[in-house]
Amino acid sequence: MKKTLIGICLILSFLGCASQNKKDYASKADQYHLAMQFNNLGAKCVNKDMLDEAIIQFKRALVINPDFAEVHNNLGVAYCKQKMFDDAIEAFKLAIKVNPDYSKAHDNLGFAYRSKNMFDEAIAEHNLALKINPKDMEAKKNLDIANEEKRVYEKTKSYQTANKGIAPGSITGYNQYVRGFLDEAVMSFKKVLAEDPNDMMASSYLGHTYAMKGMLDDAIRLYKEILTKDPSNVLVRLNLGDAYLGKGLSDEAIHEYENILKMNPGNTRAFYKLGEAYADKGLLDMAGIMFNKAIVSNPNFLEAYDKLGMVYLQEGLYDEAISLWKKLLELNPASSRAHFNLGLAYSSKNMTEEALNEFRKTVNTNPTNMNARYNLAYVYEEKGMIDEAVAEYKKLFDVNSGEPGKHGETVNKQEEPEKVIVTK
Repeated sequence: MKKTLIGICLILSFLGCASQNKKDYASKADQYHLAMQFNNLGAKCVNKDMLDEAIIQFKRALVINPDFAEVHNNLGVAYCKQKMFDDAIEAFKLAIKVNPDYSKAHDNLGFAYRSKNMFDEAIAEHNLALKINPKDMEAKKNLDIANEEKRVYEKTKSYQTANKGIAPGSITGYNQYVRGFLDEAVMSFKKVLAEDPNDMMASSYLGHTYAMKGMLDDAIRLYKEILTKDPSNVLVRLNLGDAYLGKGLSDEAIHEYENILKMNPGNTRAFYKLGEAYADKGLLDMAGIMFNKAIVSNPNFLEAYDKLGMVYLQEGLYDEAISLWKKLLELNPASSRAHFNLGLAYSSKNMTEEALNEFRKTVNTNPTNMNARYNLAYVYEEKGMIDEAVAEYKKLFDVNSGEPGKHGETVNKQEEPEKVIVTK
């Protein structure tokens, strides 16, 4: 009898431990889910420029789950948008500490370093991001920018050293520019140029500042002046082309992009921008050729696939468009834009079932995409699925009208944490 009781006690004890382990597991799962909800809410706040609220939500998520790499990254993004780069660097480093292979956190850390003129550190982080994920076009773009900014920065410093450093305002103006204090930056750069019209950094960033403020005529004037002194400055020439496009001067933009290709026949970005300029003029055949060249130059250029797909869609080449967006989704399965465009192409071919699936995937990834919801409702209606169509039209109205409670419902339905990324 005594042995039997001992055996029963052991069994009960074992079952008790198993039950406790199960509770612990459930508790951790609940904590992760709650942290993910706070993260997703914070991400939506970032996208609406509600940065103080976003930071609060990300910090709430980290209180619940301090080892949530995506949340550390997103907190860093919010800090960057508030020009709090020291705090951003700390947040990105914590994301990398949790997950050393987090390529986007490395890329974002590089962005934050670059904003503090720490170009060597920035370049190292962008290179790490590309080593982890060679297909990250944003990291490649940021690496190119970091290298170019380092070149201009060092050239300016060398010039200042040779001339007894008479233009410290260039550094002041740059710091104001990257922090979004554009009016102050304009004043600083103008003061430098009044003392030394040949200061390359002041000229370049005064042009960038004008462009950011929408003062495109002033930006164009400055970029042209710089190119008379430094015709090989690819970044300035690209910016000049972009400024022309911003004013609707497609021919002038095309001229600048073609000049880049004469100097550097394999410049992927110039192919892409030339495609955009041709598309802006309605020259779809020429645009298609340029986007194709950009893809041949870099088979992982996601933006070029998307733009070429749109050209094919406009030309009625639906099969070609479908093939391109499928390729884009192989490279980036999470692209809600690619799913949406693929749905449009299928709809154009009256492939309603395939279109339905793509629009569903779009709204699952991006619940506030009104165009996708409208098209989804329309396809439901075409298929005679009236109840589903009515439900989608109602959701469309709710999203458009900002119905109270709708935002919270969307967050609760998210399956993965949203990953906000810094862009230059």
